[in-house]
Amino acid sequence: MRRQGAGLLTTMLATMLTTMLGSTALLAQAGPATRSAAMPQVERRLEVAPTPAAGIAAGLGVNVRAGYYARVGMHAAAGVARRGDGVVGVQRLEAVSRFLFDPFGEFPRGLYGGGGFAVRHVPGAPIRGDLVVVVGMEGPLGTRRTVPALEVALGGGVRLSLVVRSRRPSGR
Repeated sequence: MRRQGAGLLTTMLATMLTTMLGSTALLAQAGPATRSAAMPQVERRLEVAPTPAAGIAAGLGVNVRAGYYARVGMHAAAGVARRGDGVVGVQRLEAVSRFLFDPFGEFPRGLYGGGGFAVRHVPGAPIRGDLVVVVGMEGPLGTRRTVPALEVALGGGVRLSLVVRSRRPSGR
């Protein structure tokens, strides 16, 4: 099982790299206005799992536009979780597609929802895959370089996340 999990992790990393390189190639062909709107969006996150196996993790990710209303991205997070009487390190790689209900930033806050797949590793346990469902609220937009978001995710347990994304030149 460990070998299969490592293969799945490698496949997800290869997919992320292919997506980013593909979007870079498309940006090279686009005009200047399109390039700035379609640049990858970097995100930093702090996640708390308030379940019986409580934990906290920090992560980094990137997402790209997949049309006006969709964003596709991946992020990796590492942290600690309670296991039995002790604490162990945990790692997760997640690929998620989000549907934005306010992609043009017409309102200060924007609701989004989505889903995807995560690979999770806890020492002493096999690498595990989980389906993920995400609901979040992004904003306020303001004039800052970053946009905060609060997110609730289900998949391998409940997670509450504070996400800070780099701001796009227009919209979300």
